[in-house]
Amino acid sequence: MATKGVFSAKEATIGMFKNWKAKLFLGAGLLLLIACTTPVPLEDESVSPPAAVTTTSASDNGDALPSSGGTPAPDGESASGDSQATGTTDSDSTGRRPPPSSGDSTVKRFPDTPTPEPAELLPKNTLALVMAVSGGSSSSTLKTIVNDSTTGAMLGTKFIALESSSKSVILYLPDSGEATVLDSYSSPSYAPHFKRPYTVDGRLYVSNKFTNGGKLSITEYDTESFKRKSEWATQTDALDPGYAVAGGQVYFKTGSTQQWSMSRGFYNAPGDYISSPFSDRWVSTELETPELRFSLVSGGDILYGAKLPSESDPTTGVFIVDPQTGQGSDRYITAFEVGDWNDYLPSSWRNVVIEDGTAYWAGFRSEPGGYIVEILAASLADSSDFTVHEFEMPSNGKAITGFNSTIDADGGFVLIKPWYEGGDWSKVLIYDTARETARLIDTDFHIVDAQLIFIEG
Repeated sequence: MATKGVFSAKEATIGMFKNWKAKLFLGAGLLLLIACTTPVPLEDESVSPPAAVTTTSASDNGDALPSSGGTPAPDGESASGDSQATGTTDSDSTGRRPPPSSGDSTVKRFPDTPTPEPAELLPKNTLALVMAVSGGSSSSTLKTIVNDSTTGAMLGTKFIALESSSKSVILYLPDSGEATVLDSYSSPSYAPHFKRPYTVDGRLYVSNKFTNGGKLSITEYDTESFKRKSEWATQTDALDPGYAVAGGQVYFKTGSTQQWSMSRGFYNAPGDYISSPFSDRWVSTELETPELRFSLVSGGDILYGAKLPSESDPTTGVFIVDPQTGQGSDRYITAFEVGDWNDYLPSSWRNVVIEDGTAYWAGFRSEPGGYIVEILAASLADSSDFTVHEFEMPSNGKAITGFNSTIDADGGFVLIKPWYEGGDWSKVLIYDTARETARLIDTDFHIVDAQLIFIEG
């Protein structure tokens, strides 16, 4: 399949353009464009863009995602305090067994039925989804975590059903279809808020953003027990999505209202750029607003910036951001220019994800035979290592109405979120960059946002 778009690398110092099929920047890095650009939110705005060096194919029946088997669902004694979901245990019988006898002698019975071993919710080397969902589900495998009422230790899981009005954060294993509620909550009209997952470098965070200009909190979860490890919060109107956690710091930009900051002692104007230690919410530093606006992207310990393309300036690239000043480097690590701009859907190339030293973009275009997806993978260590995976969206009998502009990547897998006719947001596509296969998964949930997580073991 021929690649539709034409992309060219751009050497900012001499203005040289190279064909996309060849090509990225051949230098270690390129000077950032000085032209002003409009800040682009990671999720809300729609834009477009790249193409491919190497055309690859994907099958509708991709290989199974890595998994170490199913997860047991033993009964427990008490449900997690955060969940508002209602449920029943696998078995209603909790009585002791009668003392068995052997001949004339009586065998000593156990004082109590042994407590089940804690379920392994996310086995090592298993790819999982962490989803923000809205509403209920008819899934017969939906569970919630059962904790000890005194110690809080995880005892196991029990089956539940979600209320139709609930909002939840759910851990989902694509190969088994098992789903576990990590958090379920309500969002009243007088205090509307929404929780969404954020995964980076093997860590799982869940943000809680009040949508009426209120505070933002970020909670880190342990990826074995899925207990809450720590939490950071701010009273300012931080943008979500739009923040990044890197090197133990939270970097965020404020919204459109002016508020008094008790920790800094001054009003923060709309668009302020702030950093704060994840371990100490009361300490914050106002950073100088960059001349060139860019998106914040976490690489784990390293903070990156991504300049997103537009029709008037189709160049996009990634660069290092100084964690002390918040200012971007004047050289790209990797960058390219989007060609055939109008051939792509508006949601194309609006999000950059960095995972294990590789930056990922995704573009979408419509053709008579269906939709084509292009995933651009660019190494941050070698600017010549640049690949575009191009494939047709697998068919499932429903018409695609669009794509979510946010993507995610982990373990060499890339997550794409298509939307289907009839308001169907239950499906995700997972592309395996090593095997070059695409797999469409129906989760049976109304997905508002989703992230991948892959814990190596």
